[in-house]
Amino acid sequence: MLIKKAEFVKSASSMSGLPEDGRPEFAFIGRSNVGKSSLMNMLLGRKNLVKTSKKPGKTVLLNYFNVNDSFYFVDLPGYGFASRSKSEQDLWRVVIEKYLRTRKSLAGIFLLIDSRHGILPNDGQMIEFLDHYQIGYTPVFTKTDKLTKTELSAAKQKNPDSFFASAMDGTGKEQLLDYIEKVLESGEGK
Repeated sequence: MLIKKAEFVKSASSMSGLPEDGRPEFAFIGRSNVGKSSLMNMLLGRKNLVKTSKKPGKTVLLNYFNVNDSFYFVDLPGYGFASRSKSEQDLWRVVIEKYLRTRKSLAGIFLLIDSRHGILPNDGQMIEFLDHYQIGYTPVFTKTDKLTKTELSAAKQKNPDSFFASAMDGTGKEQLLDYIEKVLESGEGK
């Protein structure tokens, strides 16, 4: 898949603020600081379209990006050690869970996992939530450039049905874009 156009569309704090044009949506979710924004920028071929930060917990809204005028990337708030109040985190959790459970135009969910740490307890909770509601997702292990070849090989053997990516060196870009293209062509979603 060739990305010819990518632009920020809007941010929403609730379900009522989401686009209603029915375009397929690919959501990116993961722990705070897992590299969601960097991965999305890599896939879109843009350096700073999706805002990145060294400080975890900066994404506090559902951020929509128009891709090729045919589908959206949706950057969801990170879970985990965000430096926000408990009440704010609880509010995000409710919005995110409702979005994941009820959004009809959701074509795919990319669950990002830091390859250096593997599946941490809060990743496990997200997996349990998705499995409980029978919501399909695609695991993507990020930051693979930080692993040795031996560590990467072991991670791939342990997680054969996952994607492995690095925003730093572009690893996984073509595979992920090909996967998105196949999902769009099949018309099947999560």
